[in-house]
Parts: sequence; C-alpha cells; structure tokens
Amino acid sequence: MLLIAGSISTGLVLGLRYGVFVLVPVILVGAVAICAISPQSLWQACGSVATFAVLLQISYVGGALLRFATRGGMIANGPGPLSRARSH
Repeated sequence: MLLIAGSISTGLVLGLRYGVFVLVPVILVGAVAICAISPQSLWQACGSVATFAVLLQISYVGGALLRFATRGGMIANGPGPLSRARSH
C-alpha cells in the first residue's frame, strides 16, 4: 500500500514540476531502491517494480494535465526573430 501511495504522489509531483525526460532516471533509481530494500523474492520484486513504474507514469500524466489546466493552457507569444521574413 505504501508503494502505491508513494508512486502516485511522486508521479504527481514530477508531473507538476518536470518534463517527461525525468521519468526514465526516476524509474531506474526506484527500481534499484525497491530491489535493494525488499525482502521479497525476485519475481515479487519485479512485480513491485512494474507496479511502481506504471503508477508513476499514470500519475505523471495526471500531474502534467493538472499543470496544463492551472496555467491556462498554452500561451501564445508575440512574433519573435525567427518568425520575421528575411529579405535578401
């Protein structure tokens, strides 16, 4: 139960704060930590790692959607230097 709560809360925080590229290192660190401290057999530890990874990714999407909804969606910026037509 603690694994589920920790995975969901970690995913929500990561979704609110960071980009999607943070998921792979967090899953790897979490997998090593779960395997290192669990007194379970190898197959049960693999199931725990899979549960952690799936719940982390699902809650990350929820956190990212929450961030998107609270910031009002996408903000259109004015024309920048790359959007100006160049005359040569």
